[in-house]
Formats: sequence, structure tokens, C-alpha cells
Amino acid sequence: MARKLTLEDLNEASRLGGSSTLSEKTILEPAAGEEGIVAPAKYTEGNAATYIFEDRYVNGKSVRTVLIDSRTSQSNRLEEYIVQAIKNEHPIFSRMPRIQVNYNFSDEVGNAVKRSYLEIQLPHRAFDAHVRIGTVNGASTSELPEYVGARNSTADDMMPLFELSPVTVAFGAWDSTRNKNQLRIASSFNGEIIGVLANQNDDRPVFRAGARVDPVAASISFDTGDAKKIGKIIEPEVSKKLKTKFEKDGKGSVIGLGAIPPSSNEANFDGIAVSNIIRTHVLSFSALRSLRFGKGREGDEAVRALIAAMIIDAMAGSNAELNLRANCLLRESGKPTTILDKRFGESEELSMITLEDADVLLKQAYEQAHDKAGIDWQGQTLEVEGNSLVVKSGSDDESNE
Repeated sequence: MARKLTLEDLNEASRLGGSSTLSEKTILEPAAGEEGIVAPAKYTEGNAATYIFEDRYVNGKSVRTVLIDSRTSQSNRLEEYIVQAIKNEHPIFSRMPRIQVNYNFSDEVGNAVKRSYLEIQLPHRAFDAHVRIGTVNGASTSELPEYVGARNSTADDMMPLFELSPVTVAFGAWDSTRNKNQLRIASSFNGEIIGVLANQNDDRPVFRAGARVDPVAASISFDTGDAKKIGKIIEPEVSKKLKTKFEKDGKGSVIGLGAIPPSSNEANFDGIAVSNIIRTHVLSFSALRSLRFGKGREGDEAVRALIAAMIIDAMAGSNAELNLRANCLLRESGKPTTILDKRFGESEELSMITLEDADVLLKQAYEQAHDKAGIDWQGQTLEVEGNSLVVKSGSDDESNE
């Protein structure tokens, strides 16, 4: 019977010469069954959408696959679990230091609105522009000594950044806009979901879009005068570009009025059939061993083990969340296979890491880091006031990009 992953495994892997990786592979399937289709991640090709088709080596042969969920997206799903764990008062994650950006503004009718975002939700984590152009107690965040010190961290001493934002160290970031001393941290986690195409001879997706039924009228068009009146009503809530287009054309469809017939146009990607879906997660101990924290050998090893336990807990927590996007509902076909690298071509299969096991491991790793490296998490939060000009200038109209 396979044994469980232990804190000692993480400690050994955190030392020079230890294990290179911990990998986890799960076979998935469409929640509707093998006859169901799934909607992979969409990418852009010019102004059109597309799926990513690749050759992969699966079960001893080259096969055509489609990318269902990218490495970046899988990292984001682990991070989303941590966000939810913080909100649910997880005994360790809720105490983890973090950066929070707060935006205060008024809605269309003048009501006060507050939106808050943790750095783990922002694209560049601690180095994100929302943090950098904000303020702390009226002063620029970019001039705050604590924040400058974190940005000045190096691989030889990552502790200033770890004390401010452990998730940035765990999942990686690049301080790419800085004039000099740009810090680059490779993520210690890697993961993706691919699907083996059911039709190995044709990378052809299903093209279709559902109908929209308007019970009032199938087609609604306004003359110029009426369009301007409606435009005045919707002005507070729509983009200037959309308002101008509506007032010019007078077509109700621009603002969501009227019916839309079903379509099989090749611009309407709906999904694709797959025979097999594979999710892989990899934790790189080698990447963790490249980082030091100024706490001596044992202290640095304890911090690395803590980061590994953070990632493992997030892996276990995110595994069950298989509603990836619209029309991509998945389920597990079996238990994950967990492999601990033992070097020199050797490896050991471990028992499945449950969330309960991962929580215990994280607690043990935190207590060890507290004792050996002085790590003391008390929910320390750097509160950043978001720049009001961002809200003023923002739009959800992606065509503006």
C-alpha cells in the first residue's frame, strides 16, 4: 500500500541533492459522459478565436491533442483556492501576509462602491500596476520602504518579499516595468489540462451558437431621434464606443434587444470531442532550492518546505473544482497518481493527497518554519488605496485593447 507524503519528504526535497519534483496526474472526462463535448480555452488568431492543437506523446505514441487549460490558468485556479481559503478563515492561509488593493468609487446612481483585490488575484501579484500606482496612507506605494525592500529582493535573500507576499514567491512574478533591479521569480508550480482528440484525422471543432428569443419583438430598430433618446438612458452604463455605434445604427441588437437566430458560423466555437482528458500538476523542488531567505541552512530549508506545502494544499483544494468555464464541465475518472522523484531515474508512487492530508502538512510546515526561521503569520495586510484614475478610465469593452 502506498504511503502518504510527509513533512520529512518536503524537508529532504528542500535540501541540496533532494528530489527534483512531485508530480500528480489525473484522468478526467466530460461530466456528460464520453459522448459530451468540452469547450477548451480560446486563443486569438488575428481578430478571430481559435483553439490550440498540439502533438503530444501519450501512452507510448504521438497523438493530436487540444489544450483545455493552460499552465497560467492552472496556476490561477490554485490561487483562487487560496483566495477562497482566506475568505473561509483557513487556519493557515487566513493568517498569511498579503497585499490588498481597495478601489472606492460611485456607481451610475451615486451609491458608494468598494472593490478589494488581493495581490494573488492580480496578474503580476506583488509587482502589479494596481499596487505600484496606488497609495498607502497618502504616499505612493512605490516609495514605501517596505515595498521597495521587497522589490529589491534577490534569489540570495527572498525574505523581504516573502514577508510581504508569500504567494508571489510561491507562484512567481516578474517586476518587468522597473528601470533596473528587475526581480524575476520562476514559478515552482506547473500544470495544464489537455484533451486527446476523438478524431485523430481532423482538428475540427463544433461550430454553433444558441438562439436568443425576445418575447416582445424579433427585430427592434430605432430611428435617429429615438436612438439618441435611448442612448441618453444607457449612457451611464455603457462604453462611449457602444453608445456611438447604437445611436448611429439604431439597431436594438447592439444593446441586447431583439432575437438572434441559432448559427453554425465558424466564428462560433462551441467545443470539441475528446477521447481522453489528462490533468498534470508538477511542483519543482529544484526551483525552490534556488531561493534563499537569509535564515541559515535549516531556516531556509524550512521556508522552502512551507512554500511547497502551500502549493500542495492549493493543488489538493483546487482539484475538485472542475467547472473550468462555460460548456467545460469535467469530472474525475479516477484517483490522481502522485509520484515523488527520487533522483537517478528512481521514483516512488505515493497515495493520493487529500485536502485533509494537505492541511495537516501545511500546519506542520508552518510550525516548523515558525520554530526554525521565525516565520510569524498574523494576517499582516498591506492596504493599498487604488488609484481613482484607473476606475475613471477603465472599461470592460475588450475591443478597446
